Amino acid sequence: MFTPTIEFDTPLADFSPTFESLEDRVSAALQSLIDIGHLPEPTERDRRVGRAAIAGNKISDEDLSRPEVVVHIAAMLDEYDKTVVKSAAQMRTFVTNKLILETENPDPRIRLKSLELLGKISDVGLFTDKTEITLRHRPTEELEQMLRERLTKVIEGEVFEVNDSPIAQKQLDLSEITDAESDETSL
Repeated sequence: MFTPTIEFDTPLADFSPTFESLEDRVSAALQSLIDIGHLPEPTERDRRVGRAAIAGNKISDEDLSRPEVVVHIAAMLDEYDKTVVKSAAQMRTFVTNKLILETENPDPRIRLKSLELLGKISDVGLFTDKTEITLRHRPTEELEQMLRERLTKVIEGEVFEVNDSPIAQKQLDLSEITDAESDETSL
């Protein structure tokens, strides 16, 4: 087994760590400890420092760089994640059981709503809207031909007379005014 030599007179860096969260920093430090094969057993002092870090108290970078503290914080974060997942699963079971009990309610509106919500549970999936998207791959040549045809239709669009429209009449009136003005200036 490899035992690292720690030099205590090496100064810490002058800049703050670039990690965004305590979890990221602890995860990186723990991975380094795993890579070198050294996971020390935390002392009671290390456990207190770890609990303080989890509670949000400011701890020194020196304390946070101690392998024992890192190991303890990582263990607490791992346990917290498991508890959250476990409590979410328990809550899901609780809600499902309550909905099942409500299906026996004498009020038909409550019975119907509880059955609807039970059907919407993702495991059951009775009332979920499903959208199917079918992708049909076409060769590039076929797509280019379709594009050419559509562009040709747009460019060679139908020509029709617009002289009877009110907009055309207004444009005609404007042209008469400009013709009259040019006649006056030429006199």
